[in-house]
Amino acid sequence: MHPMGSRSATPGDLASGGESPRPLSHDEVGPCHPQPVIGCRVLVVEDDPFALTTVCAALQYLRLDVVGRASSAREALALQPSVSAQVALLDLDLGPGPTGIDLAHALRVAQPDIGLLLLSTYRDPRLVAPGIVPPPTGTGYLAKADVTDLHVLRDWITAVVREPTRDRRLSTDALPELSDMQVQVLRSLAAGLSTQAIATERGVSVSAVEQTITRLYEAFDMPRDPEHNQRVRLARAYLELAGKLT
Repeated sequence: MHPMGSRSATPGDLASGGESPRPLSHDEVGPCHPQPVIGCRVLVVEDDPFALTTVCAALQYLRLDVVGRASSAREALALQPSVSAQVALLDLDLGPGPTGIDLAHALRVAQPDIGLLLLSTYRDPRLVAPGIVPPPTGTGYLAKADVTDLHVLRDWITAVVREPTRDRRLSTDALPELSDMQVQVLRSLAAGLSTQAIATERGVSVSAVEQTITRLYEAFDMPRDPEHNQRVRLARAYLELAGKLT
């Protein structure tokens, strides 16, 4: 996982999407305790070897059938025709190149009825990289910090398998309502960029960036406080949303 260095693939790299992505709340995936699909065939894609091993072991404990393991989008696409997975469990940030969302689109094109579940440290997919493409309709999105019990993961997998293209409502309960511009500026602040550097990067005026930063203070309820550096507090807020701080 590479929180600050990932590049979101363009729609042409793998596939294209529709609306802007947002995380889904656990209450919106379906019944609170759907009947589990024992023996469900799962393809797991995770670029971190330890996380890949851990997730696969958890799925096997839940009596699910891990039919394929991959560490990149290309590897997963090469595997899919031979494993015929019913659901793909995808890490959002797969490093340089295509993201888990890009891969989700490609898998859905190849197999329209496949269930898709993104598992990520990020509370909002837009935190991965500017302009990240949206996920396919019906994709589940689960923050790793919310997997406090393996049954949460099981319930999500069951839901996306049973209704792979359900038009799930989107939730922003986990974070303030932020525009794409605000997310991108927040990410740049966390990377240590100055206001001038952000303005140059975005192709806007310094005053426009300053106004966006002011709105970020308001969104995160950060009143002016001479004892604290507000930019550092915003950077910390980004890291918390990215799952890098607890």
